[in-house]
Amino acid sequence: MSLLAAAIQFTACAAIATGAAGLYLGAQNQRWLSRPLPALWSGVTGAALLPLGVFLWSQVVQLSTAIFAALVLIMLLFIVFPAIGALRTFIRNAP
Repeated sequence: MSLLAAAIQFTACAAIATGAAGLYLGAQNQRWLSRPLPALWSGVTGAALLPLGVFLWSQVVQLSTAIFAALVLIMLLFIVFPAIGALRTFIRNAP
C-alpha cells in the first residue's frame, strides 16, 4: 500500500469518526457534554462528513467495500460513544 492510499484511508476514517461524533453530540441523550450541540448544525455537519468518508474510501477500494467499511465503523462508533459517556459519568460520580 502506498503512502497516499494510507493517507486517504486515514482521512476517510477521520471524516467518518468526526461525522458520527457530530451526530452523537447533537442528540438529546448524549453524555459527553453538559448540553447537546445544536441539533441542526451538528446533524448537517455529521451527515455531510459521512458520505465524504465513503467517497474518500472509494478512491482506494471498491465502492461496495467502502460502504461496508463505513457502516461497520459507524456501528462501532455508535456503540463506543455512549460507552465512553457512561464511563465518564461513572468516574465523575465515584466517591
